[in-house]
Amino acid sequence: MGPERRQILPAVSSATGRLLLVCTVSVLGAVALSEIFRPTLLLVGDVTVDVVDGKKALGGAISYAAAVASAYGIRACVVTAAGPDADLSVFRGHDLHVIPTNRTLTFEHSYTWWGNKRRLRVTATPNVTLTLAHVPLHCRRARTVLLGPLTPDDLDAASFIRHRQGLWDRATGFRQAVGLMAQGQQRGLDASGRVTAFREPSSQLLEALGPRTSVFLSDVETDVWPPGLVNELASRSARWLITRGEFGADEVVGNATVHLPPEKVAAVDTNGAGDTFATAYMLAMARGARSPGAVANWVASRAVMHDQACKPHCVLEGILLGSSYAQYRQWVRCQADKASRSVIEPLKAALDPATRRLQVALAALLSKYSAGKSGSASAGSAGLSAAPSAVGGYAAAFNGTQQFLRHVADQFRPNGTKGFLQQAFSRIRPILHA
Repeated sequence: MGPERRQILPAVSSATGRLLLVCTVSVLGAVALSEIFRPTLLLVGDVTVDVVDGKKALGGAISYAAAVASAYGIRACVVTAAGPDADLSVFRGHDLHVIPTNRTLTFEHSYTWWGNKRRLRVTATPNVTLTLAHVPLHCRRARTVLLGPLTPDDLDAASFIRHRQGLWDRATGFRQAVGLMAQGQQRGLDASGRVTAFREPSSQLLEALGPRTSVFLSDVETDVWPPGLVNELASRSARWLITRGEFGADEVVGNATVHLPPEKVAAVDTNGAGDTFATAYMLAMARGARSPGAVANWVASRAVMHDQACKPHCVLEGILLGSSYAQYRQWVRCQADKASRSVIEPLKAALDPATRRLQVALAALLSKYSAGKSGSASAGSAGLSAAPSAVGGYAAAFNGTQQFLRHVADQFRPNGTKGFLQQAFSRIRPILHA
């Protein structure tokens, strides 16, 4: 090999190395930017017009989910179907994508006269079924997807489960979490639009199950199923959450069931409680919370504390105010603990010798009245001097005081008031001259 060729090879190798370095840095930079701008949450479902006592209000699972996300400072991708009469103010601040429809899904709410059992009737349905195809490409890469079907035909949840993640996600092992608020998939509509519940899992629900799916239903839907069916379906999913109103919720993972105790509050209206529970659970799980169920129960309690007329906006306000109050209580407890360690405990230790001397002096005084001129120590004096704590000392002093009062009562019985005063004066005189 000639000298000219030997000089060319190092130059080529150096240029190739620089090119590979530039390409590697570019790929890693693109991946990093992709992860930074990956949406945290994707919400898919119809907004609704809820008619209660002739008054219209905003509703829909996706509306409550957006309120919870806003309370936690999360900007979600939102894909919804809505007509021109829909109120979309709850989605302010989110990445909103509206699929225009002829009408907004409308529910008429009525309540039984003996309680707050709710009955629903659909009076208007949109002409669109939401699928993965309606979701913008950048929103499909969200870390968490929350689906809120409300009727059998408004959302194709299975299309999201069938979606295959990108090559980079599969290479890194990233698994997108999907939360399915499946109440709508367990509903049927009769000829008048009245909502009825299925007595067994629907085919749509079964198609949406998978290792990434967390299913949220209430006991109203699942308690009519055969025993063991929930556990069987949970083994085909990531987990199932069964909400039970004032009794909390059950978390089912395979054959294991864990009860999640409720947050005790004064319930005003339960509308939206399940939707806020599901959203809070998925967000808490995404950020690695120790107990997502406890977080979800607390957030759901904010929903039931308000009247339906102000929802879901007041749910957002309730979460914000409740979180602030909880943080304030935690701060007060921390400050109290610090004060106890730095001030109260040292002060108690410094005063303890003086407190003990006072106890002994008090016991000695009581012993003079209870034991007579002999000056022998009473049970109260002995107890006080030997007491390991102030509480024990005061208990012994109380015993000595009881003896003294009993002695006073005895003086009244045989001699009358004159004799008692004479004896009392004779006993006090030595103390005054001492």
